[in-house]
Amino acid sequence: MAMQEYRKRYTGPVRKLPGLPDWESELLCARGIDSPEKAEKYLNPCLEDLHDPLRMQDMDKALKLIWEAADTGERVMVYGDYDVDGISAVTILLETLREAGVQADFRIPLRHSEGYGLNAQAVREIAENYRMLITVDCGIANAEEVRLARELGMRVIVTDHHEVPQQLPPADAVLNPLLGDYPFRRLCGAGVALKICQALRGRESMERRLEVAALATVADIVPLTDENRVIVREGMRRMEGSARPGLQALMQKAQIRPPVRSEDIAFRLAPRLNAAGRLGDAALGVRLLMTEDPAEALEIAEKLEQSNRERQEQERQILKEAETLLPEQADLSRDRIIILEGKEWNTGLIGLAAGKLCEKYHHPAIVLSRQGEKAVGSCRSIPGINIWEMLNACDDGRGGESFFVRFGGHAQAAGLTIQAERIPELRERLNDAIRTRCDDRCFLPVREYDTELELERVSLELIRNLEALEPTGCGNPEPVFRCRGAAVQECRPVGKDGSHLKLKLLEGTALLDGIGFGLGAEAERTGERLDVLYQPARNEFNGKVTAQLQVRAVRPAGKNGGEPGNERDFFLDCVQEMGALSAKKTDHIPTGLRPEHLLKERLDRVDASREAIGKVWKAMAAAPDAGPAVLAELTGMPEEEILFALAVFEQLGLIRWDRAAGRAERLPSARKTELDASPAVRYIINLRRNRAGEDTPDSGRT
Repeated sequence: MAMQEYRKRYTGPVRKLPGLPDWESELLCARGIDSPEKAEKYLNPCLEDLHDPLRMQDMDKALKLIWEAADTGERVMVYGDYDVDGISAVTILLETLREAGVQADFRIPLRHSEGYGLNAQAVREIAENYRMLITVDCGIANAEEVRLARELGMRVIVTDHHEVPQQLPPADAVLNPLLGDYPFRRLCGAGVALKICQALRGRESMERRLEVAALATVADIVPLTDENRVIVREGMRRMEGSARPGLQALMQKAQIRPPVRSEDIAFRLAPRLNAAGRLGDAALGVRLLMTEDPAEALEIAEKLEQSNRERQEQERQILKEAETLLPEQADLSRDRIIILEGKEWNTGLIGLAAGKLCEKYHHPAIVLSRQGEKAVGSCRSIPGINIWEMLNACDDGRGGESFFVRFGGHAQAAGLTIQAERIPELRERLNDAIRTRCDDRCFLPVREYDTELELERVSLELIRNLEALEPTGCGNPEPVFRCRGAAVQECRPVGKDGSHLKLKLLEGTALLDGIGFGLGAEAERTGERLDVLYQPARNEFNGKVTAQLQVRAVRPAGKNGGEPGNERDFFLDCVQEMGALSAKKTDHIPTGLRPEHLLKERLDRVDASREAIGKVWKAMAAAPDAGPAVLAELTGMPEEEILFALAVFEQLGLIRWDRAAGRAERLPSARKTELDASPAVRYIINLRRNRAGEDTPDSGRT
């Protein structure tokens, strides 16, 4: 089992909220809901909680321009992105404009031939027939294209939510919640479009489009807090009785039944709607959401269903090829980021592949598709590494020109286009940026939980109470609980390939079934006591509904994972992980820690020689039961080298080490043994040999 840290999401003071059990009070406090007033607003969000749209910078300018277009009969083009957010934003704004009497049409660029955002050719074509251009979910990084549009006689409104570049586009109005002092800064593109609808046509008009905005808000992985929580909560309720034939047909294909949950949107609806832009023309998604014809809706939904199946197959193939390229194009013993290049991979799917690689190897990942002399890339990142900032750091003006053809995005996801010849330089620049700007401990996998909850408290009533926290997702994660020392009564792999884990856990008088998706490799832990991270869930079987556990992680009871705040434990966890790394067959098999990253220069300072380790061994003979601090004083060696030596002795079975008490003693039965029998020593020796291209030196005995 890879070493994992179990860490509470929130460790600050917890207030008792009136009328709520302790565990629920702690859950809400973890989300900043630490007063009765905040709890009421959180548990019962309503449309009155939405902010005044006129507080958004340039909203007044945008409204004036739109009303002028309605009065003069100007034709308006709404230009969006090809993902769910862009499709939804186009739908919301196009319906709103037409309702206001504006002659409006829409255009979404083709992902494979035009790429993301505005492009000069599209601007020229639009300028031939339209006097106003409004972007949704894009445009903030298109200063040159916006300048061209205005030169061609169009008025331009940019609405976007992506990170703001140093140079704003010279539009007549720029709406982005990141600008000015708008109270909530994390709306998605469709959320911004909804605020325009709210300002232009009022609450009733906005309410008719909440379900579309909810779809985009979940799909675009923006925090489900503040306004987003209201939009998604109210939008999901309206989905259940949607008057939109297209949404009804999509839900039918996805086999979604009320009540609609955020995970239904994220894993069932969004992939099907995204398939339109990934494999073909995203305009199909707009047609689906806007049609009033049930027959047309079913026809389009079936096309999207087929596209989604094709997408899944192509995605599997790209991921398989990417995994094959990984050993030759990336070295996880050194690289802070995985950058893989393939020839003419579907640019609509490389982001999905990057996400899978990022999740599997716990490294930021970029998958590049070679398109002639250029490469189009999609990036995904891990917590602690803002990939947009890292890309921005690469684009530092060296050489007097922009490093990228274009790039943009968020902290955890971004896109880029680059000259193919610059890919090696991209690897160098990004690795350097991450190495110098990011804490290497972000490469340590962390399993977060909210609070301790005994299994005997898991019930259907508790599950009903948890449903009040919906919608959950980004910024408002599903509650995860920790159970300590549960006795394993049953543990076996299930599923076609044994990749899932079936458990029966006993704690006190409570005996509960559990299922751990993707945890089949842990089945060998039968008979142990486990620390378990889990989520309570309903299990329906033969008409009977019971409470069960969705198991998120398991590890032997009482095991301490790496603690970021504890230098000593953190260092020792890295040393122990060397054992797993020294036994690996290839350099790219994922492990719990990356010692080369996490130790940085400290790894190179560790002396794994016979002389240094022998010096600690002799000091232990002179000072029985001494701890690391005393041994460091006796030998004059850094404490990290003492810790390394003690870990080696422990691996070789030469000492008894009580870490909690700070004592270590040599065992009377200790025999001379080869030092490189220690996985930690063997790992460091092999690492340095590989770096220097030398033979493995004689490690000697102790």
